[in-house]
Amino acid sequence: RCMMQQDHDVMLAIGRLEGKLDSLLQMRQQQQQEIKDIEVRVRQLEHMKSIIIGSAGAVSAGVSLLLNFLNK
Repeated sequence: RCMMQQDHDVMLAIGRLEGKLDSLLQMRQQQQQEIKDIEVRVRQLEHMKSIIIGSAGAVSAGVSLLLNFLNK
């Protein structure tokens, strides 16, 4: 093989590697965005859960007070 053909093959291989690297970097960015989106959703769910649990505690305390008042 001549030197020019070897240089061409090396450059072609480098080009393929660059393409694959760009693809991997893009996939990583997409995954990071998906993780951020999931973190936001989890945070919202945790907030709603705390509101629901707090509301349920307040309602149960109110019912308990009402039943105590009615039993006296």
